[in-house]
Amino acid sequence: MKLHKYIEQALGNKIALSTLRVLVHYKGKIFTIRRLAQDAGASHPEVSATLEELEKFGIVQIQPVGRAHQISLNEKSYVLNEIIEPILRAEEKTLAKVISILKDHLNTKKITSSVIFGSVSRGEEKEDSDIDVLVVSDDFDHATEAIANASEDVALAFHTRVSPIIFTKKEFLSKKKGDLIRSILSNHIHMTGLELEKIK
Repeated sequence: MKLHKYIEQALGNKIALSTLRVLVHYKGKIFTIRRLAQDAGASHPEVSATLEELEKFGIVQIQPVGRAHQISLNEKSYVLNEIIEPILRAEEKTLAKVISILKDHLNTKKITSSVIFGSVSRGEEKEDSDIDVLVVSDDFDHATEAIANASEDVALAFHTRVSPIIFTKKEFLSKKKGDLIRSILSNHIHMTGLELEKIK
């Protein structure tokens, strides 16, 4: 194994990252190549070739069992423990950190409720997706300033935009049977204040 400038070789493609993401998420589990490929959203040949490369770095262990192979992480691997796992664990915490920043700004007495909805709440966001946020507040100026400050902090930390909708309680309740609010009610991430269903 190289001891200088080897990250590109170990992690230089999407298949390697998606394979490692599954293995780290289910750390301690033993996979077949077929199951690992399914969970990683890649083809059997792609994952098989990737595993051969990862084995060269001592990141995974491949054990033949009959005609199949059992795949597991080498939990003593330096590259796994000091580089890969911290990166993937940080990735897993990204949404929680975004929510934490938003809550810091939106958790005020003048904001009745705030939620994330849309593609982010469904886990289906793309590279150019905004973070859709619904804010219910009877103080429009306060809510506008709070979400603007939150948006600035999120943009600096994550290079992504917050797309807010601000309703008064009366507006929210009047729109409750409309498609937008029904969609939000069916799938959202609650952040601050009342649960949407409890707004009266």
